[in-house]
Amino acid sequence: MFKLLKVYSKSVLIAFASIFMLGTIFANKFSQVIGIESVYDTKRLLLITSVSFFSLGLCFYNKFEFIKISTITKAFVVTFFLSSFYSAFLSKYPFWSMVEIANIGLLINAFVLFTVIIKTFRKDRFIVAVFICALLFSIFTFVKYILFLIFSYTDAQNFNIHGLVSGYVNVRFFNQLQVMVIPLLFFPFFNQHLRNFRAVALGVMSLHWAVLLQTEARGGIISLLLSSCIILYFLPKNYRKQMFFNLLKTVSIGICLWLVFIIIIPYWLMDSVTFQIRTSSSGRLDLWLYILDVITDRIWFGFGPMSFAWAEGRPLANTHPHNLVMQLLYEYGFLICVVCLSWVINRGYKQLKFSCQLQSLSFLPVSYGVIAGLIYSLVSGVAVMPFAQLMLVFLVAIQVQQGKRSFFLVDKFFRIGLFISILLTAWFLLYTYKHEQLLPVLYPRIWINGLIDY
Repeated sequence: MFKLLKVYSKSVLIAFASIFMLGTIFANKFSQVIGIESVYDTKRLLLITSVSFFSLGLCFYNKFEFIKISTITKAFVVTFFLSSFYSAFLSKYPFWSMVEIANIGLLINAFVLFTVIIKTFRKDRFIVAVFICALLFSIFTFVKYILFLIFSYTDAQNFNIHGLVSGYVNVRFFNQLQVMVIPLLFFPFFNQHLRNFRAVALGVMSLHWAVLLQTEARGGIISLLLSSCIILYFLPKNYRKQMFFNLLKTVSIGICLWLVFIIIIPYWLMDSVTFQIRTSSSGRLDLWLYILDVITDRIWFGFGPMSFAWAEGRPLANTHPHNLVMQLLYEYGFLICVVCLSWVINRGYKQLKFSCQLQSLSFLPVSYGVIAGLIYSLVSGVAVMPFAQLMLVFLVAIQVQQGKRSFFLVDKFFRIGLFISILLTAWFLLYTYKHEQLLPVLYPRIWINGLIDY
């Protein structure tokens, strides 16, 4: 049975790598093939169907192991869901609040699936597989990017921040993935099995930095730099110096590439440059101030999960506030916001200290990616967008494998509970696709049309 599970795990990993490519690099073409108008909805459908299908397959294995959850984490999960249900029933639209809870349930199912399949791999081989996936994703993306750049040169046509990146409704959705992919390209510097890829990794990371600058991803750049500082602080001295200089190389080369190919050449060919230094908050600050102003009306349990999609009087029609902490505060209330922050900081600090020990450094890029993703969630929709959610869950599932973790053999009740949970969450989410209450305007939440009332 274990051999069959190993085969299944390899199949799932390959399938998810392929799905990730389909939903990002080839998303436009794939959406046309399956007849779905919105690329964003294609991503969400891919997430729901793939997680549900492979999780259901896992339920038919009699013997598989899952990580033992600490008492603190169990208490956190129970508290979160009890408060969420209570908040949902008090909200203006309890149905849509339950949809948001169902989406969280689906992501937990994804975490269970990833944790189980990762356990079946040898750690060194799995690291190699993850690095290769991150590298291929980057290379395929940059091939398209460079082609679009060449076409813009030959046509003497200007490009904006969205003009060179395809497969995404909004270039920020790509930036969210970049923030978690770039750290994974540091694997060759912490893993001897990948040392021959160091030059390639440096080159690809430099291209990522050039794209971050071209797309004016201020939040993404700041998130990577802040998370780098945190990692450097915890690293042993010799590794700290190595990582600092490698990071400095990639940023410096990225800036040079950006200056030459995005600023100088377009100016020479077209006598114009699209780059501008933006100093505004793009409306984010107004959204956050609005939340701080109105939360006093429902401070303890908030306005209900997903309630920002119908928030009255908000300054912009966004369905989320581009800040995970503010989203928790408004939708779930002060209590859950504090509980979530405390748990994340506590677990994150312990995990980071362990990752920076010499015997655990091979997994450090994963911690780097998780921290970068969490920091970026404070100024973007990492916690809302489908593939960013899935990527973050995947990295956390890798991270919990570190150290001397205890696992237990699941029983039939666990599998039955998982099976029912998968069916309910998948059905509930799919039922809301093109629901009549969703307004036909492009403000993404679960689906591209995320607004429920305004």
